[in-house]
Amino acid sequence: MFKTLSKTISKVVIYFITILSNKIHNFFWRSKNNFQKNSLELIDIESFLKRINIKKGDTLFVHSSWEELKKSNFTAKELIEFLVKSLGQEGTLSMPAFPANQSKITEFSIKHTPSAAGLLTEIFRRYPGVKRSVNLNHSVVALGKNAEFLINEHHLSQTACDERSPYFKLSKIKNAWIVGLGVGHRLKVATALHCVESQLWKTVPYFKKIFSEQKCYNYVDENGLHGKHCYLVRRGAIYTPKIAKYFTEQELIECEIKGLQLYAIKAPILINKSVELGKLGKTMYIWPLPFTWLFKENKDSA
Repeated sequence: MFKTLSKTISKVVIYFITILSNKIHNFFWRSKNNFQKNSLELIDIESFLKRINIKKGDTLFVHSSWEELKKSNFTAKELIEFLVKSLGQEGTLSMPAFPANQSKITEFSIKHTPSAAGLLTEIFRRYPGVKRSVNLNHSVVALGKNAEFLINEHHLSQTACDERSPYFKLSKIKNAWIVGLGVGHRLKVATALHCVESQLWKTVPYFKKIFSEQKCYNYVDENGLHGKHCYLVRRGAIYTPKIAKYFTEQELIECEIKGLQLYAIKAPILINKSVELGKLGKTMYIWPLPFTWLFKENKDSA
């Protein structure tokens, strides 16, 4: 028993040392490259999209950091217009649009509650024709052919990334991509990874531990109609490189352009592969402690 406890403590220490070293690396990377972030053009973004073969008609889910993009030679509005044009009339552009201070919000308004997922997402939220999902925890904004499909059931989700969520629905669209602009590498920001616990919490004991309580709130939809939604609150600490290492360079494409870190991965690959890894006990979670025996699937609880 002492030997097992010792191994567990060692693993925890290694996890936290790894996280600390990653933060130190990112700090020095930002300091070193900050001076370069003043020449990025839309043509550089266009070259990146062409390189990974994102084309008209595709669905694109964008994570972004305007802190990393703000010294580029384009505005947030110009970037949005460029992405919409690149995807064409048959394409779909989507982004996260979750609000800040969720614990203090009692009423979520589709039209008036701002996004706290970065400046680009707030500008896109206000863009003509954009639809927004009703979900206090992980609201999504979308524009294009698949927008309604993505957002229309989010107010029915039991967890923010379950089968009724836009995140999981991305896995049902063949040419759906998840892209990061300035949010780091190794899937540091990739909300769709939470589809894993949302899919497995009923059958895998470990993931049931991730959801500890329920939150309810009132909402006002785009038509001014009032409703109420309750969802399970997620808890736990994650370290995404634990999962990122299982994706090949062909699956998870990472690069730097003029000091800006970019990544792209097809949504079905990210979500489906991560769920299968979760069944095997391979998870991005480091807390609660991922003891092996907690990943034994219990089909009777489904």
